[in-house]
Amino acid sequence: MFTTLFIIRLIVGCLAAAVGIPGNITIIAVFTRQGIKNATDVTFIALAVVDLIACIINGTKIPIAFFHDEDPWACYIEVIGARSPLYAGLFLTIWIAFYRYQAVCKPFDRRIGRRAAILVSIGCAIIAFGIHVPFFFITKSQKRRGQYGCNVYGNVSWGRDVYAKFQAIIFCISALIITALYLRIYKFIRAHQIIRQKMTNGSAFHNQAQAVKMDSKAGSVPSVSADISTSEVTISVVAEPVGTCKSLADIESGKTKKAINQLLTNNKTKPPSKKPQNQQSDHKTTQVVIIITVIFYLLWLPNIVIDQIPNDQITRILLARDNGSLIFYFTLQIKYISHITNVFIYLLAYRRFRQTCCRAN
Repeated sequence: MFTTLFIIRLIVGCLAAAVGIPGNITIIAVFTRQGIKNATDVTFIALAVVDLIACIINGTKIPIAFFHDEDPWACYIEVIGARSPLYAGLFLTIWIAFYRYQAVCKPFDRRIGRRAAILVSIGCAIIAFGIHVPFFFITKSQKRRGQYGCNVYGNVSWGRDVYAKFQAIIFCISALIITALYLRIYKFIRAHQIIRQKMTNGSAFHNQAQAVKMDSKAGSVPSVSADISTSEVTISVVAEPVGTCKSLADIESGKTKKAINQLLTNNKTKPPSKKPQNQQSDHKTTQVVIIITVIFYLLWLPNIVIDQIPNDQITRILLARDNGSLIFYFTLQIKYISHITNVFIYLLAYRRFRQTCCRAN
């Protein structure tokens, strides 16, 4: 009864029930409490809903392990219900990568609204479920070594090969698209950081040089222009009799110095613009999304590789080593861990999320 596969399935089910379900509920509650401001928040919530459903389904592996019989209802829940959220998460990572590219690299374009993001998220879930509808007609329950299991592909001999190749193609195309988008985001951010650094280093020297130049020319030139930051001061003196020209120049010189000092004071006391703060927030959100995406793909990659191995070679691997079955079944089940990792990523990398959780407690 307590085979290696049975034990690993129970461990994954317990983790999903004990950590994944409350963790994803926390994600939904925190982002809802913070306010759904843009499509990124909508996608985060949609991803949490998908992960919550997956954790509930994986949690049902605990009772299924004891009540699984020749009826394939348990196989429908385990195979279709567990695999569909993985594909929904895959499509959502593509969507959020595209939106982050638009938000960071094209900030002045019209952004996708929350309603459109909701429709896209629902569409991702529907497509993911639709891919697995054929399994309703071919999956069967099969008894092996005194224990019931699932024959996912039924009597279709070519079913495993077709699904494995299809899964690998979707996985690789998605990885290439996401990698290309995030590389463009990185290049854009890096280029703007270099430009901003050059402007910051050169602005102080430029302002100081202009102030010295204005101070030296104020007493000898009847017309003075001072370019400080984005403001401009222009003083013009109309020709007057010789007796009054000197006094007017002195007066205008004093006014010029006063204006320069006032401009410098205003520039120092002016509150910082919100645009850099928004850019910093966008960059932080992009970092969190990249971490989520990388972990998701790394946890699913071993399963993609194993599915490409023919059945006879897998049998030889399982029989060749004592712990071969443990490694094999653990590799197959590790992809479901991605449904419980996001809450830890938010807590470690998202300060606003962490602060909201602390206030809630």
